[in-house]
Amino acid sequence: MSEEINQEIEVKFYVKNIQNIRLRLNQFGARITKPRIFEINYRYDTAEHSLSNESKVLRVRQDSKKWLTYKGPGEIIGGVRIRQEIEISISDIEKTQLILQALGYQVYQSYEKFRTVYILNHSQIMLDELPFGIFIEIESSDAKSLKLCANILGLSWKLNIEDNYLGIYKKLCSTLNISDGDLTFKKFVGSPEMLQRINIFPAD
Repeated sequence: MSEEINQEIEVKFYVKNIQNIRLRLNQFGARITKPRIFEINYRYDTAEHSLSNESKVLRVRQDSKKWLTYKGPGEIIGGVRIRQEIEISISDIEKTQLILQALGYQVYQSYEKFRTVYILNHSQIMLDELPFGIFIEIESSDAKSLKLCANILGLSWKLNIEDNYLGIYKKLCSTLNISDGDLTFKKFVGSPEMLQRINIFPAD
């Protein structure tokens, strides 16, 4: 199988007005492919954090289905993250977790979010609601398509975010001098002021 088929090309933005974003999506004919759903994600690593140290991701996710995902380290080019991504549907989370544990991997962090997925002009748009804010991830086949989609949504390209969600959370916790354990809606409530302290500003 071609490596390009398993390639993730994406960009991320923080937004402050979820209703305006939804209106623009509707205005330009975006179609919902996955209605809003709660997600729980489990990140796996060795005791020595060998995957994290190499910017690799091993994850089990539960939404309407169950998924096992691997992401390679990738690179940031012009604000666009390009990395290898391999994802498969699984039928049994418990047995998958047992297999990962037998291979020496343990859950070291989990995080929650609500996600709605749209499709617009062959780009996939994820509207993500996390405990510390609302974000948009756009995935497409190339940087040009990502920039076109961001422009349609009225997003400032220069305010795109290179960190993943756990990276943002880690920076927030470091700034606030609190433990960066599991990220749940019950445990953590963020604010625009918190995000501004780590130089994340709304792109809408």
